[in-house]
Amino acid sequence: MAKYKYIIYAFSCVFIWSFIPSISRFGQKEMDHFQYLFWSNILSVLAVFVVALMMGKSWKGILFIPLPVMLKVLILGALDCFFYLLLYYGYAIENGVAVLVIQYSWPLMIIGLSFFLFKEKLTIRQMIGIAMGFIAVVITFTKGNITEIAVEHPQALLLVFSGSFCFALMSVLSRQFAIDPYISTFWVFLCSTLVSAVFMFAFSSIKLPAGDSLMPTLLNGIILNGISYIIWFKAMNGPDSHKVASILFLSPVLSMMWIILFFGDAFVPAYVIGLVLVIVSGLLCISAKRKTSEQNELMDDLIED
Repeated sequence: MAKYKYIIYAFSCVFIWSFIPSISRFGQKEMDHFQYLFWSNILSVLAVFVVALMMGKSWKGILFIPLPVMLKVLILGALDCFFYLLLYYGYAIENGVAVLVIQYSWPLMIIGLSFFLFKEKLTIRQMIGIAMGFIAVVITFTKGNITEIAVEHPQALLLVFSGSFCFALMSVLSRQFAIDPYISTFWVFLCSTLVSAVFMFAFSSIKLPAGDSLMPTLLNGIILNGISYIIWFKAMNGPDSHKVASILFLSPVLSMMWIILFFGDAFVPAYVIGLVLVIVSGLLCISAKRKTSEQNELMDDLIED
């Protein structure tokens, strides 16, 4: 029964995350992406802090961390801020399904960054997955016509692609930072808030969420970004984390359904093909990663024997 509990956590998180594209559009009706991210981050900080206290963490342990650790989470927080800032901008002006395809290129980037930064070996499955992901991006940019770029705002998709790179880099670096998940999540959101505040005051102005933007901002900050991270940590603590991680790729499928349902975005067949390709490529990379890990564990057991 405990095994199914982690699956329930994962499905709950995937269902919650599937609303990020739609909620971000609603939230930016009366605010720009700088303001929307800033207030969402503040709410996420408060939500994670309260949940961490409820889970038995002391407020001193949460608020006071060593300076070297603080510098690490500052880097992660900045990358998290760049990811969401560019993502929200993309959803505000471009076809949501097209943005989805580019957004979910980050699992492929994780494989590539692990190869270049930490010299991890690439398997055949991972190479195929990366190739499929690249094809998906090309199809998305050209709507299937590879001789020209056919999206309305190609610069927006390039920015989303850059944001996905930031998220992938954050994921890779977080492996090297051995920090309590509750405390690290709190500080990542806190640092992301500081960075988003700098961008907001530099390129926009402070504006309280109100009217049609209030409820989406509350939902995004407290649940979609805040509490969902805690649920995901619980899901990944299960015995089969690789299977749980593969469930993540249901999120863009659900997101596509909500985008078309709520906003009537164009149902472009090329986007659907691109989405399928990027999901399959991500699953290939995850399964290959798991197989490699199992082989390494087997070798360790043989050495110990």
